[in-house]
Amino acid sequence: MEETPLFETFDLNANLHDRLDAIGYKNATPVQAMAIPPAIEGHDVLATARTGTGKTAAFVLPILQTGRPGVIICPTRELALQVVTEVERLSGIEDRAIPLIGGAAMKKQIQQLQDLPDAILVATPGRICDHIDRGNVNLYDRDILVLDEADEMLSMGFSDDLDYIVEKMHPEHQTLLFSATMPKQIRKLAGKILKDPITIKASGEKDRPPSLVDQYLMICKMSNRIQAMERLLLAWKPEATMIFCKTRNRVEIVADALRPEGAEAIHGGMSQAERTRVMGRFREGRTNLLVATDVASRGIDVDRVDLVIQDDLPSDDDTYIHRVGRTGRAGRAGRSVLMIGNRATRHVSRMEKKVGNLTKMDVPSQGDIDALRLVRMLDELIEVEPADNAQEVLDEAIERGLAPEDIAMKAMTLLLGAKSPGSEKAPVETNTRDNGPKAALVLGLGGMDGISAGAVAGMLYKVGNLPDNCVGRIEMLDKITAVELPESMIDQLVTDLQEEKVGRRFVRPRKSDDWTFAPEGSHPSQRRGGFNRGGDRGRGGDRGGRGGDRGRGGDRGGRGGDRGRGGDRGGRGGDRGRGGDRGGRGGDRGRGGFGQRRQGGGGGSRRY
Repeated sequence: MEETPLFETFDLNANLHDRLDAIGYKNATPVQAMAIPPAIEGHDVLATARTGTGKTAAFVLPILQTGRPGVIICPTRELALQVVTEVERLSGIEDRAIPLIGGAAMKKQIQQLQDLPDAILVATPGRICDHIDRGNVNLYDRDILVLDEADEMLSMGFSDDLDYIVEKMHPEHQTLLFSATMPKQIRKLAGKILKDPITIKASGEKDRPPSLVDQYLMICKMSNRIQAMERLLLAWKPEATMIFCKTRNRVEIVADALRPEGAEAIHGGMSQAERTRVMGRFREGRTNLLVATDVASRGIDVDRVDLVIQDDLPSDDDTYIHRVGRTGRAGRAGRSVLMIGNRATRHVSRMEKKVGNLTKMDVPSQGDIDALRLVRMLDELIEVEPADNAQEVLDEAIERGLAPEDIAMKAMTLLLGAKSPGSEKAPVETNTRDNGPKAALVLGLGGMDGISAGAVAGMLYKVGNLPDNCVGRIEMLDKITAVELPESMIDQLVTDLQEEKVGRRFVRPRKSDDWTFAPEGSHPSQRRGGFNRGGDRGRGGDRGGRGGDRGRGGDRGGRGGDRGRGGDRGGRGGDRGRGGDRGGRGGDRGRGGFGQRRQGGGGGSRRY
């Protein structure tokens, strides 16, 4: 493979050469080698390069070298913040770039624009258009426009915003357009806004996933995929994992189910503060399992990711390549598993022509997991250095009449007992750190609000930026939830949660000094999944949660039952519920009442 040029051969000023030496940049990547020289000379550039090929430096260095005022447009907040970090790293100057992104305080951004008029602007399309409309930013004074991940911006519906941004630039400005793919709409955009561009294809003739990634295909029903993910995590014990889902709702479902494995969610429906906290934990290694949408994952470059799981067939081949490209970075090996249904196999056959062969695999069985654990255990045994007193213990055992082979067998038995393969799955560890005395944080929402214990824990970790394993027992009643936490953390959490909502309801946090938690696992809501839908409070219980004797057809009705979905008078699901004579969401007929469905009001149960 031909070696790319050294950075020292580029026409860069002494300060930039010093910075590149300091951060260990020696050889330019292909996209850097092809894009930096013409960009410095002032040419428009049209470059195709996937994420992870060094393209950020390919457009940042020309802006820093020429000193001309630039504006960089990115599709997501995370990618914009990453570009700001790279600008500061390459320039060695703090505040050399200003992030103009949604979800952050407009007032602070306005102040930064006033205080740092020469800073490089790194923005998301919607927010910079807001600033333009308010008169905070004048793009006519900017000489260089960079469109980073342009294909993603178009797929997100930012076409009109991009046209508006280009319109506000000086007519003689320079444009650098970078895209992971080159679909028809990108070629159309390039034809409209670029002037005699230098065209660069740095991803090779056939853009493919990284060569160090083993690609697997698992045919699996949607209903079985979360269990399959759990087994993959148990079998392979990855250092860091990313799971991709198509929709925000699916991200939340998967993350909630995998919360005991340490999963966190990230998607466009979260506030910027939440997304930043989640990404910070993942980059720092405090979180090792991230469930994400494709849009939210743009700009996530974490070298230690060694497993990518795709919950469903991606929308196109390039999205697949982008997902797989989250692993196999920095010379490290990685694995990718694509989960699909039976009907999608023909699409995979077509996709393999571009991305290479995917090896079919089955969901790991318990036997597979046990065998892998034993192999790992033996590998660990080989690497163990004997302790200082090991020989002394061995000699003592021999003196007591044990043969060396017996000693080895008994020691192995003890080891296997400590890591019993067949009997694991270990219970979820909670509150394992010694964080001092515990108390209860009580929230004004519960099982009737359609929220799970896992979602409550996730909210607390996100909003409170809590250390790992500090949330203890969670007891969820119909209308309130109690969470066991270190007492020292509760006052701050009460403050942090004051404005937090679930759906349209405020969380209404308070500290309780007299709450007595049931023993671990004995309270119904402490079990995985919260209240059972059967049993004492289930579909056949004495009191009924969603069913039971207060089930779907009683006289007064609750969520179900006597105060149920088809009662004569109705609580949440009776006359004014989902199916009573007066109807809620289900009206007189609803799901189990009489008369016409639409005669009821709007008072059925609400889910958040």
